[in-house]
Amino acid sequence: MDVRKKFLDYFEKKKHMAMPSSELIPRNDPSVLLTTAGMQQFKPYFLGVEKPPNKRIATVQKCFRTSDIDEVGYTDRHLTFFEMLGNFSFGDYFKKEAIKYSLDFLLSIMEIPIDKLAVAVFKGNSDIPADLESIEYWKESGIGTDKIYKFGKEENFWGPAGDTGPCGPCSEIYYDFGKEFGCGRKDCGPNCDCSRFLEVWNLVFTQYNFDGKKFIELPRKNIDTGMGLERLTAVLNRNPSVFKTYLFKDIVEKIEELSEKKNNSKSSRDREEFDRSVKVIADHARAIYFLISDGVVPSNEGRGYILRRIIRRAIRYGKLIGIKDNFLNSIGKVVIKQYSKWYPLLLEKKEFSFKLISDEEKRFSKTLNEGSKVLVQKVREVKKAKKEYINPKDAFRLYDTFGFPVELTKEILSENKIKLDVKKFNDYLKEHTEKSRKKAKSGEKISKYMDIYRRISKNVEVEFSGYNKYSIKTLIKNIVKIDKQGNKKLTSKLSGGEKGEIILKETPFYGEKGGEAGDKGIIRRDGSIFSVSDCVIPFEGIYTHIGVIKKGELKIGDEVSAEVNRGYRRDISKNHTATHILHWVLRSIFGDAIKQAGSFVAEDRFRFDYSIYDAPSEGDIKRIESIVNEKIQNDDPVRCFETTREFSEEIGAIALFDEKYGKFVRVVEIDNYSRELCGGIHVRRTGEIGLFKIISDSSTGANLRRIEAATGMYAYNYIEEKNSILKKVSESLAVEDSKVPDTIEKLKDNIKKKEEELTLLQVDSAKKDIIKNSGYSNKDSGLKIIDYDFSQSSALKDMKINDIGKVADEIKSHFRGVSTFIVFGSMAGSKPVIVVSSTIDIVKKGINCGKIAGEIGKMLKGGGGGNPQYAQMGFPVKSSIKKAIGLVKDKVLDVLKEDK
Repeated sequence: MDVRKKFLDYFEKKKHMAMPSSELIPRNDPSVLLTTAGMQQFKPYFLGVEKPPNKRIATVQKCFRTSDIDEVGYTDRHLTFFEMLGNFSFGDYFKKEAIKYSLDFLLSIMEIPIDKLAVAVFKGNSDIPADLESIEYWKESGIGTDKIYKFGKEENFWGPAGDTGPCGPCSEIYYDFGKEFGCGRKDCGPNCDCSRFLEVWNLVFTQYNFDGKKFIELPRKNIDTGMGLERLTAVLNRNPSVFKTYLFKDIVEKIEELSEKKNNSKSSRDREEFDRSVKVIADHARAIYFLISDGVVPSNEGRGYILRRIIRRAIRYGKLIGIKDNFLNSIGKVVIKQYSKWYPLLLEKKEFSFKLISDEEKRFSKTLNEGSKVLVQKVREVKKAKKEYINPKDAFRLYDTFGFPVELTKEILSENKIKLDVKKFNDYLKEHTEKSRKKAKSGEKISKYMDIYRRISKNVEVEFSGYNKYSIKTLIKNIVKIDKQGNKKLTSKLSGGEKGEIILKETPFYGEKGGEAGDKGIIRRDGSIFSVSDCVIPFEGIYTHIGVIKKGELKIGDEVSAEVNRGYRRDISKNHTATHILHWVLRSIFGDAIKQAGSFVAEDRFRFDYSIYDAPSEGDIKRIESIVNEKIQNDDPVRCFETTREFSEEIGAIALFDEKYGKFVRVVEIDNYSRELCGGIHVRRTGEIGLFKIISDSSTGANLRRIEAATGMYAYNYIEEKNSILKKVSESLAVEDSKVPDTIEKLKDNIKKKEEELTLLQVDSAKKDIIKNSGYSNKDSGLKIIDYDFSQSSALKDMKINDIGKVADEIKSHFRGVSTFIVFGSMAGSKPVIVVSSTIDIVKKGINCGKIAGEIGKMLKGGGGGNPQYAQMGFPVKSSIKKAIGLVKDKVLDVLKEDK
């Protein structure tokens, strides 16, 4: 039975419009990271902001709830990803019809016996009356009084979403699996934690508006219902576990097939661990591929962090049940095969998903192996000391050094009945963040003297008029003096040579925000001049002009002329508009999955951070640069205008997720292709940018990259500098510019050949010198132990370790047929290194070069290893090469003596 189709068909017959599921990334709702409910895409309709296409709508919605991650695996019903069946009414039908439709669908279409159903309603409180209407409608529909449970606001009342707004009672439908699935208590009911009752459907009756004091009846009431597909399927299966339904059957079987630990242990604890692991992997596997198909990629923040967390959690549980190597894509194939009929995007993004997951598994497997070893040791120490808590420093070291997620640490500790003081962990994290964060000096000063700006803000709110003006007449409202030590204090005036900050009534100076640097310029009155080196916004509504009095004196109340440096602003505006074009080009080439992750726009260049899975190729970078310059040459119009947030969403303006926007927003629109919410300064036409040049594209973290670029004369000067270098190189090589690369390649080949020839000469010279000084003849029989310290030879002390190994091979070849053991010493930079090599006949007598290197290396506080015939070891400088050679020779003789 296709429950999804049955549901939509039923409600279409009841005059509902069937609408497709929205993406797991909410398009116009920055209040949540992911889509958590069926009603989310309809928020504008419920709020009355937009008119719905139909008063009645039904959907099957993809949902993801982060709140249930830690519960998954420990119950039969909790999931992170699930499908929500929902029917909605916008000012049309209300409680009577909602109750009637829900019960009719369950009884008539799903053929569920009515005696297996129970319902819960809102019992009321001092502010809101009991939902007596619903009780009567349930009775009319055939639900007995003994099957109607009354609960309080916490259980059966929804909203408001904020401090005020729409809200109302809700009524839940439960399925009773019977006493055999229950806890045995007489008071066992729908709110019991046992497996007997399963909530199937929640009907929300949006009936009131809460104004902060009282609940007022809404003139237009709405219906919002949600029924979990997985839970309904469990009911049809007559088993409370959603993991035993057809939705999970193939996925679970694949996991069990991959596992080396089958679920046949006699230990109940082992069986529980196996079952829990299978549930976690099954749930997370579905969630992983749905998230990726909707545009989420692993990262260290936001949605990407949630995805990375469940990937790592699934990998960890896979290891617990003996699944080797990378395994998630094997399960992913099952997920995609099962769900792509309803969600074709899974199939379209299959190859991308597989590559992404493969890389993520490889990366985390290393983290898991290294971090787990450390954590296991810490767990042993805590248990041995009979303590309850792990040292939060140890947990932070796991996070900081190994990249081991703190959630995983907590989970493993919990399984071992050990706790983590999360507050102290967060204190360490905060301390680390503060230490590693590079703050601008002005930013540090602003933070230190925040009280000053807070006092200023009580009486002043600066008006910014810089979008259309470079200079204005205005008044000085406040002055902050900065002494030679950088200390600040409020003052009434500044005199010649004194440094400080001036706060104006109105300013044309742009204050640094949104990644754009603040303006420079001058503030003057008669013969007095204050040179502005920066403008910042330390407190909302306050613009401080930082600078020094070059001449004269300025005081509070003076009428002054505030003048922005036009050339400086023009260069910044070129770079800022270029970031918008660049953002559009990146999304055009690589798709909408590209997200801006930060930017900084200065006078001479800009940087643009963005999230992407695959690093752009050299060809991609050239293409990006070419398209941006093409848009510049087109001289496209740049329009900046204010509008409502709702209209900006309608026209597709891009908003940065971590930015806060009010009711009205400023849109920067370039021709008909780029629209972004932005409060910065821009050129009027793209042609003003002149030229665009990418200086670098580099990685700044997992799936994060940074482009640095320049525009205008700075881009021209950058290119000229490179051309000047090229010209000097071509003159030095006495070839044309176009032949420089080939000439350099030929020179590199010649150098490589000369180096190889030199190496052969060095190897031959070393071989002859060592054989000569060894005192051995190739005709002599018996064991030959040959040692040599290359660091003591002026001609050979710089030989590479690999070449020293070649010398050892040459010497063994010279003494072919004779038992030969070689120990050479040298310096690799500042570190002593020993090379040991042996003929096969001695190896057969018990000599193992790798083992010897390991043992002697450890004795000297270093390390080493290799194979039985060849090995290396290194150790600190404080131990001499001569001593190490002696220890190796003694060890060889001891081993061979034992062999006799």
